[in-house]
Amino acid sequence: MNFFRRTWDGIQQWWQPAADPEHILEQTLWDMEKNLIQMRRAVAQAVASAKRGERHRKTMAAMVQRWQRWVKLALDCGDETLAKAAIARRQTYGEMLTKLEAQREEQQAFIRGVRHDLDVLEDKINHIKLQKDWYVTRLRTAIAQQQLQTLQQELIGGSLDAAIADLELSLWQVEAETDLIDPLEAQFRQLEKSQRHHPKNS
Repeated sequence: MNFFRRTWDGIQQWWQPAADPEHILEQTLWDMEKNLIQMRRAVAQAVASAKRGERHRKTMAAMVQRWQRWVKLALDCGDETLAKAAIARRQTYGEMLTKLEAQREEQQAFIRGVRHDLDVLEDKINHIKLQKDWYVTRLRTAIAQQQLQTLQQELIGGSLDAAIADLELSLWQVEAETDLIDPLEAQFRQLEKSQRHHPKNS
């Protein structure tokens, strides 16, 4: 019985959840989808931040244009002092606008990169889902081949005869125990045997 016990223990070990190919694949997909959710959140946050920055940039651009008009107005009126003050204020807003434009370029580059990675990850997940049965079949086939090779080696090693002998012995023990449990049935079986060996004359 040790042969069958080892085989059964092996089967249980192969199909434990941690070693089940389908479970492994499902866990991989689960991890990938969690990363996908995190990346989507990162994109959403970056887009929201970019929109706020764009509104701020437009405000700064409008202020630069306003102070540029006032510089011209002061010069047209011949007030150089007022024109110099307007130029200084326009320069301040212009520097802020330059920083915001550089920040916008960085944000757009980041969003493009994350969206590209997001598309790649989505394609991989969809590919695995579409090919799920194929992947599981390949994994199960590989495991089955390994176990068949192990089984073949045990059979070649002479374990089969001992296993059969153990099985027959177990069956005999069960039959003997049954006879002991039900003596009335045993008596009728013995009576039937006697009738077959010594039939009554018609």
